[in-house]
Amino acid sequence: MTDVRSGYLVFEGCYHCGARTSYFSTEAVAPIDEYAEGDHFWEYLASYQAVSFNLVCERCAEKVDLRDVTALMLSLCEDPRCDVGSLALELGKEASLYVALCGNTSHESGTCVSDRAVAALTEYFNQGRSGRRRIVVVPCRMCDRIDRCRGIVLADAGLTDLR
Repeated sequence: MTDVRSGYLVFEGCYHCGARTSYFSTEAVAPIDEYAEGDHFWEYLASYQAVSFNLVCERCAEKVDLRDVTALMLSLCEDPRCDVGSLALELGKEASLYVALCGNTSHESGTCVSDRAVAALTEYFNQGRSGRRRIVVVPCRMCDRIDRCRGIVLADAGLTDLR
């Protein structure tokens, strides 16, 4: 783990069209400003303490940029109509399910957390886990509605040391 930063995951909503967005902020206090941007009228919805980081392979020194991951959330979803909830129910006690959150949780642009980021996070968290529950990381595009998704956003680097 490298480039570790503590801050806030800030959620905003457009009261005009219902779109949702989020971003990672390193400000001392989470920003709560309302503002207009194009056709959107963004207002503060919520914020959570969060941690941001990148990964570096100890063997080959390859760096995986996790810029598209605004935070990780331990999923508590059990809604079988949601892909995340359905997967959590299927995995049961054999795995812990984490959702990698992207900046545009409405997914209007069609983009989300990259497959490379999801694979790198899954590999990182499962290193040396013999005999313990495995970790499964999924992109937030699998959530039915991220603003209704139940979970715990990881707040500090110590919480991400799941190995």
